[in-house]
Amino acid sequence: MHCRRSSYASVVILLALGGLIVGCHKDEGPSPESQVQGLQLTTELARTKKQLAAAEKDSAAKDDAVALAKDDVERAKKELADKDKVVAEKEVRIHVLEGQIAEMKKQDAFVFAEASKLHQQNLNNSALDRYRQFVSSFPTSPLVADANRAIAELSVTAPKDAKARAVAIDPHAVEREALKKFTDGWATVEDLTPLLKRKSVADVVKLLGPPNATYREGTELGYVDKVVDGTTGNRGTLVIGFEQDRVVTLRLGYLGKPIRP
Repeated sequence: MHCRRSSYASVVILLALGGLIVGCHKDEGPSPESQVQGLQLTTELARTKKQLAAAEKDSAAKDDAVALAKDDVERAKKELADKDKVVAEKEVRIHVLEGQIAEMKKQDAFVFAEASKLHQQNLNNSALDRYRQFVSSFPTSPLVADANRAIAELSVTAPKDAKARAVAIDPHAVEREALKKFTDGWATVEDLTPLLKRKSVADVVKLLGPPNATYREGTELGYVDKVVDGTTGNRGTLVIGFEQDRVVTLRLGYLGKPIRP
């Protein structure tokens, strides 16, 4: 704007000077000096007009550049807003899908399918645990009968397979696995038999922790709801009997059939 005002002022001054010179020599006629001055003014006026036109063109170009820059900024803001919207929508869809998957995993068919897949992969020990968890978690499911049949089959084959593999790799692996299953609450009496064979009371307490109950004047220790029935998956009490401070019997429940390790 300052450039434009200066140009306009220059033009006005040149025109005024030209008028004065012509007025001064109107009666006498143009002198050589006035003619030279007039030519100089005309040249200066033309140059000033060109400068004014160039300044106006440059100003218009700058205005166009500013307008384009503003358009670019607005377009970038819109694109960013659109991207944020897309990201937010994706996060919502992911959240919904995660919720659906979580609900699906709680359904009996999904849990049973996971156990069946482990069975098909010959991961019999893991499949057996998963079937037992299924029966405990979904006792009214129509798939319980199928799970129980699988449990009955795997109760025979899984311990043998697992023991054979574990002993070949690590002689103490079976004991560690049995202790882990007991800690998780999914061990059977059969799982614990090799772990507790001929152990003293102190050894048992060190391995399994303090008992929940004692029976027969302290000659039996009870661990309530810490083992499961290998055929039904139902939880029961592990009762450990001692003679001369050594384990001699294991039972599932107080009235269960004694197993001698």
